[in-house]
Amino acid sequence: MIIPGADTLVVVRNTLSGDFRSAVRTTVGVCAGLVAWALMSSIGLATALAASPTLFNLLRAAGAAYLVYLGVQALVAARRTGTPDAARQTGREAPPARSGRDWRQGALTSLGNPKVGVFYTSLLPQFIPADGSSLSSSLLLAAIHVALSFLSLLAYAAIVARMGDVFRKDGWRRVLETVAGAALVAVGLWLMASAVTGI
Repeated sequence: MIIPGADTLVVVRNTLSGDFRSAVRTTVGVCAGLVAWALMSSIGLATALAASPTLFNLLRAAGAAYLVYLGVQALVAARRTGTPDAARQTGREAPPARSGRDWRQGALTSLGNPKVGVFYTSLLPQFIPADGSSLSSSLLLAAIHVALSFLSLLAYAAIVARMGDVFRKDGWRRVLETVAGAALVAVGLWLMASAVTGI
């Protein structure tokens, strides 16, 4: 949770391209994806996914492709920095469009990571008391994980947002959009390769 991953990259990228509110919306989307995984694991879908390597790798590949797509978007935005189109892509677009996009990117990034489902079905059950309700205990543990994820992602976003005034200057923006885009593409390609090879 603390080690930066795809979710963190998307939150940081949206903080830089928008503002702290963009980060909050993206983080809420990520946590919505975590809640969906928790519910799927509680009804056994995540277990079925973990038992099917083909389905698991297909979902990983789809999530990886989405990260590559977001990375390419960031690289294109970096090239457009300083143009009228860039103003629309850097937080000055219509709030409803921006709000929906931020949430959707967070949710899809989270849902495209089947390892979350495996985490809920393999690690969390070890902490469920034998004499208690397994469903309520697993949902409680998942809720703790979602809450901690929310706080850790917002901590990253707060740090980036505090430095945002410096980083939002055109030269820095171009560099950071390029770095963020390249990182998303690299992570996406690595995940895609691991899905294809089954690692």
